Amino acid sequence: MLPFCNHSPFLPDQFSFWDAKPFYRNFSEIERYPLMTHYKHLKKPSRRPGIRGLCLLLAALTLCVGLPVWQLGAKAASTPTNLGLAQHGINAYNEGWQYSYGGKGETVNGVRVSDCAGLIYAYFSDLGVGGCMGGATAQATQNCIFSGNLEDGIPRIHGLALTIFETGDPADGYSHIGIYIGNNESCENSDYGTNMVRGSIYNRSWNSWHLFDNGVLYPREGWYEFDGKMVHYSNYEYDVNTVVDGYMIGPDGFAQLDDGTPAPVDPFLLSDSYVSAEEVRTWLSTNGWSGTDDPNQTNFDYNATVSHSSVNLRSQPTTQSSVVSLLSKGARLKLGAAIQGSAVSIDGRTSDIWYPATTSRGQEGYISALLVELSVTAPIITSDGESVAMMAGDGFDIYYTTDGTEPTQDSTPYVSPVYQLRCTYKAIAVRDGVAGPVSTATVMGNGAVFNDFAYDQWYAEAVDQAVCLGLFGGTGGGKFSPKTKLSRAQFVKVLANLSGEDVSGYEFADKLSAFEDVPANAYYYHQLAWAVSIGVVSPSKTFNPNGEISREQVCAMLDRYLAYTGIDTTDIGSNFGEPFSDDQEISSWAKDAVYRMRSLGVVNGVGENRFNPKGSSDRSVACTMMVNFRKYVLSLDSSAGDNLPAEK
Repeated sequence: MLPFCNHSPFLPDQFSFWDAKPFYRNFSEIERYPLMTHYKHLKKPSRRPGIRGLCLLLAALTLCVGLPVWQLGAKAASTPTNLGLAQHGINAYNEGWQYSYGGKGETVNGVRVSDCAGLIYAYFSDLGVGGCMGGATAQATQNCIFSGNLEDGIPRIHGLALTIFETGDPADGYSHIGIYIGNNESCENSDYGTNMVRGSIYNRSWNSWHLFDNGVLYPREGWYEFDGKMVHYSNYEYDVNTVVDGYMIGPDGFAQLDDGTPAPVDPFLLSDSYVSAEEVRTWLSTNGWSGTDDPNQTNFDYNATVSHSSVNLRSQPTTQSSVVSLLSKGARLKLGAAIQGSAVSIDGRTSDIWYPATTSRGQEGYISALLVELSVTAPIITSDGESVAMMAGDGFDIYYTTDGTEPTQDSTPYVSPVYQLRCTYKAIAVRDGVAGPVSTATVMGNGAVFNDFAYDQWYAEAVDQAVCLGLFGGTGGGKFSPKTKLSRAQFVKVLANLSGEDVSGYEFADKLSAFEDVPANAYYYHQLAWAVSIGVVSPSKTFNPNGEISREQVCAMLDRYLAYTGIDTTDIGSNFGEPFSDDQEISSWAKDAVYRMRSLGVVNGVGENRFNPKGSSDRSVACTMMVNFRKYVLSLDSSAGDNLPAEK
């Protein structure tokens, strides 16, 4: 049993039926189940007032002549239907059934209990129908006669069974089972403490759907009552986003009044005609459904999935064209090259880009680019310090730019490594005319690759030099994080990198020189011990390693390091120039250091002759400061370069 511990209150899908316009269908003569009566599809009484009288007359005639009349209603206590199974799941949720492993619907302390499979078992036992298996795997494999993978979508049929793979392979069985209640929702008895759950099938980890048999009957065509409302079936699936008999049917499948509220059930419209599960299976298999939930047996070469619920596949790239099929969220598609069509607005975005699309069932049409998620991935860009390589999957072509423009299929094709560093690459992978997302990579002079800034940024060259000098590295995930504030611990590590010294052997001399907030396994431990030993950092009770280092603290540490190198700064000290307008805000212990660093060209003001001494510096600014500091240290004493790191 797969536990579901995070029960969320039911929230219905908030998606509208995207670009749908009402359209009408022509219905053929209804094929009835052999034991059912042969009533015609009825209109609303207000539109055909003679129907009610005719029905009463036929009923009286039947009683008089003793004709055999077989109605599902006469056998409702013993005839399972898909609508009944779906309603059973909703009722169990509303009644608050509790989870109990091995439970099959019995009442305990006034509350009915079951496990996931027992919920379904209870529907049949309540009707007095035997033959329902007791476990998730047994029900899916022995009670069901047709299956599909949710990645290919789900038929619009209430009462399907939903399952989760035990191991990711259906051959190993199923760990959980629930009931599909339509509108991309499920009901299930989940686990101890969670109990009954009703929610979106896309938030519940379902893998597969199954057509239940065990005597279950299914609608083919007509109006039916479900959950106190009316649904209409056409060709074995419930209708959505259309008009039937003057009723607008919404994306949830329920008939609506003009004000959008559910239409009351009209008993004179309801059909009692049902067909066998075997007939539904035949229809599914002849309409492109695979019959297997094994993803490894699906040979459909898709490159996109549907990203929203109840999406129309159109006959043309316009919202006014006819609907070819209604697609479920997650349905797999094979897209062709993008084209322009009518504009579509969804979730605050507008686009006139459409794709020609083919479903896994062979249906062809067009779909808005806003309603698909491309499976085409961005190229991977790497560098060995001499050239740049790009990789994508088999069958993909790669196109790239280095001038900052967005790549298209008209851009430079990638055929072999490119010998150009210190620039930003933008690349796309293209297959079957469909381009994936743009991959952006800024390549440093030493081959380091970052994806969160471009080489045309004002700080890019300083970052490049700082990285090549080994002063700074990335922050993980291909990022440099140029706008992240620099911490005190990070700056000490950068300063140690600048020194070029091997600091791995440095330790704090005694407990008095150690800091209470610096553990011995800290990544900066040896660098901080080195900084204390040379007088750059003063011993104290705490160091505040994660605190942002202020601009005046940076200047003070650099000035102390300059003194440590033994470089003569006498001439600099006598040429401080005009004070900053916020000179009084500079701490007395840092004032000489601030002006000395300004004289060296290491720091500047922040505008209006202000220094902002208590302000912090981000990583890009720190790179600029450290590169400038190294340059001016060498200008003061060329021999200092013997200890400073060279570019890598």
